[in-house]
Amino acid sequence: MNIFLHRDDLRTHDNRGLKKASENGETVPVYIDDPRIRKNTGRNKKAFRKKGLKQLDSRYRRNRSQLHYRKGKTKGELEKIIGENNVEKIFYNRSYTPLKRKIEAEIEELDVETHGFQDRLLVEPGELSKEYGTFSPFYREWKKIKKSKPAERPENFAENPEISEKIPGKEASADIPEAGEEAGLKRWKDFRDNRLEKYRDRRDEIARPNSVSRLSMYYSSGMLGLRKVLEDVENLIDRDEDSSRIRNYAKYRNELAWREFFYQVLWHNPGTVEENYRNFENAVEWQNSQEELEAWKEGRTGVPFVDAGMRELLESGYMHNRTRQNVASFLTKHLMIDWREGARFFRKHLVDHDTASNIGGWQWAASTGTDSVSIRIFNPVKQGRKYDSEAEYIKHWIPELRGLDPDSIHNWVEMSQEERNKYDLDYPDPIINFNQRYHVGKKMFENALGR
Repeated sequence: MNIFLHRDDLRTHDNRGLKKASENGETVPVYIDDPRIRKNTGRNKKAFRKKGLKQLDSRYRRNRSQLHYRKGKTKGELEKIIGENNVEKIFYNRSYTPLKRKIEAEIEELDVETHGFQDRLLVEPGELSKEYGTFSPFYREWKKIKKSKPAERPENFAENPEISEKIPGKEASADIPEAGEEAGLKRWKDFRDNRLEKYRDRRDEIARPNSVSRLSMYYSSGMLGLRKVLEDVENLIDRDEDSSRIRNYAKYRNELAWREFFYQVLWHNPGTVEENYRNFENAVEWQNSQEELEAWKEGRTGVPFVDAGMRELLESGYMHNRTRQNVASFLTKHLMIDWREGARFFRKHLVDHDTASNIGGWQWAASTGTDSVSIRIFNPVKQGRKYDSEAEYIKHWIPELRGLDPDSIHNWVEMSQEERNKYDLDYPDPIINFNQRYHVGKKMFENALGR
């Protein structure tokens, strides 16, 4: 028999490694809960993944098979399965983070034929002509490279050898969405058919949850095939004659490529999981106030747009990308706290945590990464006014402010202490002198750059 090792690909549709395994003989699907991966996975993503595993098992059982769950180090568990069964070949899809590449190297040491496949990325880093440090030139080449077509669903599964443990449940700390490939496909089809044609125009309407696809958690856990999504998007681009709709479709394709850009950066620079991507002339003198960090984590900084984002994260395990940029910039530029603190907190809470995107996004916002602007500082007051003008998003996540009009909410940071006291709210005053910290934070980065 063959083994297909599920990793970041909890689906049967558009799964290249699984399809290849089934074409080569009767296949047993296996998932190994490796403690090294589990240690670096937050509670909400663990819960989402466990739900996805159970959904995947149900799909296999409809085909008179099952998903075989094991707990332990990947190589050791595979050795046990090989020792107890007549395993001819092991198939898997490649991953690209440093730890998962290390685990792949261990799989290749097994005394059995192994085959790894491209599945998690549309374009692997090795397919590009060079390493790219900024997105635009990366995207130009990425678009030119021919992508594989979606893989068909496999059929050739073995009937239940006794190699499995029970898939455990896991409680989330947030209200997480329905998991599994059927849920991912359903959500994609709804977005594609009803909202994709306005994606570019409406994606920054942060008070409207459906302004974006909210598919990131399905991509992160591999519950939705990227080739299927890209094929649908490019079919729409090719068939539509309306230039406005085409721009909206193309913008979503652009966002798929951003994810791959960050993977390309991490592939070439695995140390950036913990180290700055950018080389500074002098060390960045982070202030790392524990009191201010805790206020940021709790959504009690007294900056409404930032606090709304952090409370959304705590309650839902998700945050709109526009808000992610703002809370990250605020932590690193205004509070002058090391980006690694923020990245770890996001990893702990995000349902859609993805190592490359999380590290890449945090380093971009912290001006230690791939941003072409040497020091970019978001102003969350102005950003709140621009992207949440009626303060609907802020009021949703900060009930203490629901009695205020939008102008008062957006002016909270700029009000005098006397003005804020008049409202007598259970909402904090700003924990910093906002305008002063802007200049101090900017100076911190100028010193690091040797200016």
